[in-house]
Amino acid sequence: MNELQVKTIELIPAAVEFNFDELSVVLDKQLKKYEGLEFTDKDATACKKTITELNKGKKALDTYRKETKKELTKSVTDFEKQCKELGEKFDSVINPLKEQHDQFEEERKNIKRLEIEGYIDHLVHVESLNEKYAAKLVVEDSYLTKSKTMKSIKAELLKAAEHFGIQQDKEEADQEVIKSHVELVNTKRTSNLPISSYITLLDYQSVEEIKERIEYDAQKKVSEVQYEQVPFSSAPASVSTDQETYAECYEVNGEEHELEMLEEYMSSNGLTWKVIEK
Repeated sequence: MNELQVKTIELIPAAVEFNFDELSVVLDKQLKKYEGLEFTDKDATACKKTITELNKGKKALDTYRKETKKELTKSVTDFEKQCKELGEKFDSVINPLKEQHDQFEEERKNIKRLEIEGYIDHLVHVESLNEKYAAKLVVEDSYLTKSKTMKSIKAELLKAAEHFGIQQDKEEADQEVIKSHVELVNTKRTSNLPISSYITLLDYQSVEEIKERIEYDAQKKVSEVQYEQVPFSSAPASVSTDQETYAECYEVNGEEHELEMLEEYMSSNGLTWKVIEK
């Protein structure tokens, strides 16, 4: 296509001459008589007539401008039309070629994507990643560009896979610690705390915080069971059943450990009590 050169055969700049100076002098002279005119309500008709005459002259000038401009730009319009026609000839060949190129590019990306996905599967197997961490290894859009080499892509994915492997090992170790602690506490306290409830807390709390929570929940659970097992009507072992007993209702406010101390005091002194739910 080197021999194809656009050459201008003739270029005549648009130009027009008209009696501007003559019209300008005549217009100034004629319009001067209208300057400073003042009308009263009675002269409304005359005022409207004057405006109509002035608008008529202005419209004639504007019509002349538009018609003259149309003549001046006719060659430009024809020029643009011819260039567009030549451009369409280019497009008729370029567009099919572009479609082929786009198809080749898509096929290249698909081949590269499959190669990357195969390497990801390899890393998942080597690092023994579970579903959660395997899902974090993805084919980034930047990997599919021509400038991104497979060597650099594999280096990035390997680093990420090793990092996820470390995270997974720590998570599994933490889960095992929590599981063992729940089982130990359940055996020690004769409680039945669900392991899964505390495993999910690892996303928000440290292992030590969760262990403290387990201890607290177990103690609370045992206390609740003890409360339920104390019958309200039973007589204290140290008190003769022949003695008359009385019942009083109290509302006691205090911190949790203070209430626990009060309950322990009442039980140790042979008092029969129970928690009344409101």
